[in-house]
Amino acid sequence: MSGLPFPVEVFTVEVPMARPFAHAAHARRTSRSVLVRCTLAGATGWGEGAPRTYVTGESLDSAVRALVHAELPELEGVFTNSFESGIRALDALDLPAALGTPEHPAPAAAAALETALLDAWCRAHGRDAADALAVVGGEVLRSEPHVPVSALVVDSSRTPAQLLGALPDEARARLTHVKVKGLPDPEATHELALSAREFVDPARTTVSVDANGTWSPSQALHAATLLADTVDWLEEPTSPRDWVTLHRIQREAGCPVMLDESAVVPADLDHAIRHAAATYVNVRVSKCGGPLAGLRMLRRARTLGLRAQLGVQVAEVGPLWAVGRLLAAHVDGLVAVESGRQDEWFAPDLTVPPYEIDRTRHRANPLPGPGFGLTPSPHLLRDHARPVAEAPTRAPGCIDTRLRPAGATSHNEPPDDQRPLPAQPAERPAPAPALTTRTPA
Repeated sequence: MSGLPFPVEVFTVEVPMARPFAHAAHARRTSRSVLVRCTLAGATGWGEGAPRTYVTGESLDSAVRALVHAELPELEGVFTNSFESGIRALDALDLPAALGTPEHPAPAAAAALETALLDAWCRAHGRDAADALAVVGGEVLRSEPHVPVSALVVDSSRTPAQLLGALPDEARARLTHVKVKGLPDPEATHELALSAREFVDPARTTVSVDANGTWSPSQALHAATLLADTVDWLEEPTSPRDWVTLHRIQREAGCPVMLDESAVVPADLDHAIRHAAATYVNVRVSKCGGPLAGLRMLRRARTLGLRAQLGVQVAEVGPLWAVGRLLAAHVDGLVAVESGRQDEWFAPDLTVPPYEIDRTRHRANPLPGPGFGLTPSPHLLRDHARPVAEAPTRAPGCIDTRLRPAGATSHNEPPDDQRPLPAQPAERPAPAPALTTRTPA
């Protein structure tokens, strides 16, 4: 990355998952991330982006290309003064637009770079990344950190009866949110939502359905009518930024909408409010461009009166889940928080320290610093990561040229949008029995 004023290395990472994660549009069986390692003031930082064509339009290739060919003169001088001035200067940059274009930003690539820069800068100063959030977070930050209860996500590889029914009574009673991934058929999705409801206490646990933008406008309206009395909100029910349909879902069906793929940059939230098309927004670090970019989305949502969920990308391998935990502990007023299922998908030795979560209390503690407190393990870098030597520039009008990692003869990249698993039939179960100091609640 010769266009940057400090040493930066780029890696692609693919790790097979022990079980797939599926929804109406896609099934993921392998992690696909881009890692960035950078050095600032003698300290090394790591970042991760999870490019998904069906979320931001980025592929692994395009994210790597954006990073390798980055020309960012605006970074010159950012990290030359105080800790606080470096954080403010980085926050003032629009890295997604700088790595892409204003019309077609590259948020996953930006998330990898921004996280690595923050991690290195914090480590160079012996500071926890929570201190960086405090510099620019503003009104969305809590006065004291608090570890929230993580949501349970029911993907379409399992039914609510299979997942919720297998939980111990104590674990089920502690749930505060259950997200059900929608199926192509709205009627079958309604059955899944009803099934999930029968396992939880409506006074304590909210339930949502996430359609991942796969329903047509007419299907989405029909689904919203069916689900209005069953779910607390409906996430991304139709194709992204179909503001007219989203408005009709809220007005005619009376079902609150949560934006996800429709909300990548703060301007998307402004459009949604103008059309009265949303009540909630799902903020994800990789989708929005990094931890500071995520904070900007959260601040804008708060200003506009939208409530927020802090979500994840499926199969984050390391730095991303560490960033998500930190934000979850310090951002106030979130309606739900996701923490992933890396303990089911991957071996624990991908990172130092390894991924851990209390599955009875549904708590994922943030890591102690300095920085974000995590590095990729030697095992991950040796067996699953490929250092990128160069990324060929795409010729106008030509198909993307596959990047050639150092030492590799071919990339043989599988398609990002892998074929979904067959939808399982809905099951109706028997009802279940009833800032630097990060201290879990």
